[in-house]
Amino acid sequence: MSPASVLLVASLLAQAATPAPPPDASPPAPEAQPPPQEPAQAPAATLAPAPAPPPEEPAPPPGPPPPPIEPRVYGYAGMMELSLALGYSSAAGFLGGGGFRRFVLDGLAPGVEASVQTGNGMTIGLLLGTLRVAPVRTRDIAVVITGRAGRVLLSHHDDGWGAGGGAGIIWFASPHAGIEIGYEVLWLLPQSFCADLSACTIQGPVVGLRFAF
Repeated sequence: MSPASVLLVASLLAQAATPAPPPDASPPAPEAQPPPQEPAQAPAATLAPAPAPPPEEPAPPPGPPPPPIEPRVYGYAGMMELSLALGYSSAAGFLGGGGFRRFVLDGLAPGVEASVQTGNGMTIGLLLGTLRVAPVRTRDIAVVITGRAGRVLLSHHDDGWGAGGGAGIIWFASPHAGIEIGYEVLWLLPQSFCADLSACTIQGPVVGLRFAF
């Protein structure tokens, strides 16, 4: 045999001597590998601090205090007035009465008055509507003009009507109280009503107290 044939035979004999692996054997499982770790993240960038707010402007200095509120003068719109009157009449002697009025406009006030006069053996009752105008008004004085008209009641006599007016000056002792001094005239109507009386007019000075609120 040649040397090449000898080597080929020896190689075949060596392969036959090597035992073959069992058919159901599986290759060994690879060792478990630890899960890959994520690379550590770099720390987040530090936020820049917010800018500081601008300094507050100083508050402006307080203004001057408001001037004190002065009390209103007599006869302003919305003012109400109570009156008490004492007087003397040439026809019926002394009188007393009261009234109420309200100023609907500055210096203009409708109202109502009632009074009783006694003297010379006769009693006269007056129930009159009034309209007062105050053309001059200050804190200390007021000039007033008052028109009157209404019913005149006489004792032991038929009743009638009267119309007239008066003027006066009010001095104020306080913003809500004053004294009025004036003169009033009232004409009796109709003529037949006063035909048997000593006069057809009732007139004389009057002193009154005025209370405003």
